[in-house]
Amino acid sequence: MMKKINILQFFLIIILIVLNNSCRKDIKVDLPEYKEKLVVEASIETGQPAIVLLSNSVPYFGNFDFHHPEKAFVKGAFVTVNDGITIDTIKELDPNTGYFYIGTKIIGQVGKSYHLQITVNGKNYSCDTYINPPIALDSIFFKGELHDTLGEMYAHMHEPLGLGNCYRWFATRLNKDLYYSAPFSSAFDDKFVDGKDFTFFYERGAQPNATEADSKDPYQGFYKVGDTVVVKFCTINRKDYQYWYSYYRNKASNGNPFSSPTNIQSFMTGEDVLGGFFGYSPSFDTLVIKKK
Repeated sequence: MMKKINILQFFLIIILIVLNNSCRKDIKVDLPEYKEKLVVEASIETGQPAIVLLSNSVPYFGNFDFHHPEKAFVKGAFVTVNDGITIDTIKELDPNTGYFYIGTKIIGQVGKSYHLQITVNGKNYSCDTYINPPIALDSIFFKGELHDTLGEMYAHMHEPLGLGNCYRWFATRLNKDLYYSAPFSSAFDDKFVDGKDFTFFYERGAQPNATEADSKDPYQGFYKVGDTVVVKFCTINRKDYQYWYSYYRNKASNGNPFSSPTNIQSFMTGEDVLGGFFGYSPSFDTLVIKKK
């Protein structure tokens, strides 16, 4: 005796048949030919010389060995920074390696403008920046989120009235970290906080060139009781903020099929170049995280 099929089962069978027999079409995407670009991350901050990091971009679908990043470093570039009075020829820290160039004559000052000029492989690149007056935080504090011993750094500030201020957050742990690190989405503007008192927080950013051991740290992103944390809170230019905002949006969209791709805004002049010259005006706060 044939088993009866109810109306719901009938429609489910019809839908499955239709889906199974739907037209299929293979889609071939023609990717544009890869073109190498010079990558510039240059900065000058109050009380410090100019620092310029130079490398070449690498193809996403290439065979670059990321265990040897020095293969992308740029050596032998002629780099200068000009403050309108003095021209500082920026020297390679290690000419055998390249990548890291540091100034010796010009020290960053609030209220001054600087012009960066780079010549490499017969091509010229340039960018300008300015160091704004610093805007300090009112206070910083630690708030434990996990077992009261792990948490994030919080800050309170009164944001000055007048749209257009932009900021970037860095922090380091004394006797633990080698560098000030910026957490994800470390730059923000005053669009929603102009003239207001507000509180915000950041997790611990990864150290530059973090080792595999660092990446497997179970406390990654957290500060903990016993840490001594120095926060470097920087006032930055509008174009610097736009660069970092686009950088973080681009990074967030990688591997996310539901996000819109975002191009990184570059403020370097010249052909086939990506990056910028950033002016930082920092203020510093130190907190020893103690048990309650």
